[in-house]
Amino acid sequence: MNSNLRISFWNRLSVGTKIGAGFAAALAAVLVIGTVSFRSLGKLTETADWVEHTHKVLENLEGVLSDMKDAETGQRGFLLTGEDHYLEPYTSGTTAVHQKVANLRDLTKDNPHQQRRLDALEPLIESKFTELKQTIDLRKDATQGFEAALKVVKTDLGKKVMDDLRKVVTDMENEEKDLLKQRSQEAQASATNANYTIIVGAAGSFVLLSIIAIFITQNIANRLGKITVAAERIGKGDLRGETLQSDSRDEIGQLADVFNNMVESLKNLTGQILSVTGNVNSAAQEIMASTQEQATGTKEQAATVQEVSSTMQELTQSGSEIGERAKQVAAAAEATSVASRSGVQAVQDTNRTMEAIREQVEEVAEKIVALSQKTQAIGEIVSTVNDIAEQSNLLALNATIEAAAAGDQGSRFSVVANEMKHLADRAKECTVQVRTILGDIQKGINSSVMLTEEGVKRVEIGKQQADVTERTINEMNTTTIESVKAFQQIIGASNQQQIGFEQVTQGMRDIRQAAEQTAAGTGQLEKAVSSLNALSHQLRAAVEQYQI
Repeated sequence: MNSNLRISFWNRLSVGTKIGAGFAAALAAVLVIGTVSFRSLGKLTETADWVEHTHKVLENLEGVLSDMKDAETGQRGFLLTGEDHYLEPYTSGTTAVHQKVANLRDLTKDNPHQQRRLDALEPLIESKFTELKQTIDLRKDATQGFEAALKVVKTDLGKKVMDDLRKVVTDMENEEKDLLKQRSQEAQASATNANYTIIVGAAGSFVLLSIIAIFITQNIANRLGKITVAAERIGKGDLRGETLQSDSRDEIGQLADVFNNMVESLKNLTGQILSVTGNVNSAAQEIMASTQEQATGTKEQAATVQEVSSTMQELTQSGSEIGERAKQVAAAAEATSVASRSGVQAVQDTNRTMEAIREQVEEVAEKIVALSQKTQAIGEIVSTVNDIAEQSNLLALNATIEAAAAGDQGSRFSVVANEMKHLADRAKECTVQVRTILGDIQKGINSSVMLTEEGVKRVEIGKQQADVTERTINEMNTTTIESVKAFQQIIGASNQQQIGFEQVTQGMRDIRQAAEQTAAGTGQLEKAVSSLNALSHQLRAAVEQYQI
């Protein structure tokens, strides 16, 4: 009884609800596995953090002993040598030890046993540093020196302090190692639990999801298979099959009900179509005979209208060609007029340009003349420099003669005189070169002046020719304007004639279009009737394949 109730309840559920229930079960399994795995991994992470924390404590404890040994090493090196650079390990060790003790104080604040040991460790460290500082100060004291420091060392006070210090550090290390061992075991256990949880949970989820998937697939696929078989039978034309059983209220049960209704409707529709197709065939044959007679008369009317329309089309085309030619001639004349105006404008622009060129050429000629005058002035300056060079040469010659007469006392003056003569010779050579260059420049200036004058003459001649061209183009422009006016009158008359032809042609086109539309409609009606007859036969043949 309970089993039947469960089956009935399951059949009342929709397909979406069934699939959703399967996914919900899968999500619940994944959520449980994820939650357990998350907790296991959290425990594992926490344990790993504590293991790392213990390693840090051990590292700082080892650092305390190492720094104390460095400080003691620096102290012994200074006691033996008396050199200050041996105190570097002592100085750095003093700072480092206090930092590491502070780190240990912070790392073990949750462990009261270690805090008490640190309380005992700090006075020992201070006592050791006091003993080291005392021996260093004695070694630095010039009155006491090495012997006084060695006497303090031999008291074994520092050794006893170091032994106590090592004992405290060893006790702290032993407790931390015990904690490390314990926390490592906890970490291993957490990792094992996490792996076990993931493996067992994954296997359980796989089994659960497999059962749900098989159950849903069988519940849906079997019933869909029955509907598919029935659809294939109907597709082959067999409507005599048994009605599908609808034993559930889900989408597949509703689909079976709709499928049964569809089969019943197809049976009724097939019977009605078979009774109607006979009447459709008779009516189609009568309509076809009537449309064939109407189509014959419409085609004869359309042929007559076509002949008249062709004649009017030729007349319209001839008038259109005449008007188009007149427009082309008028447009050409208008373009000629525009071109002539542009030509006049261009000639006027040319005159203004040539006038500007003439003014610029005259200005260039004036500047060249001024340049020629300046080159003459430079020639005079060069002549003056040449005269100065000759006089300097004479002075140098006289100085040489006087130096020779003075003997050894004038030898230095003779050197100066020779140098002045050498400079005077070089100045004469340079003036000769400058004079040659100025001569070439003067020849170029004279040629430029002649070319400039020739250019002015040619510009004047070009301006006269441009004036003649301007008068000629103005006369052509007047004649062209008169021709344009005459062609415009011709175009107006031709347009009026063209409008009349187009109106007559448009009327014939409308008559022909109406006739063609009538003929086309009759032809389409004939085709439609023929198609209706063919479709009626096809419909009857298609319906006859269904067995009811």
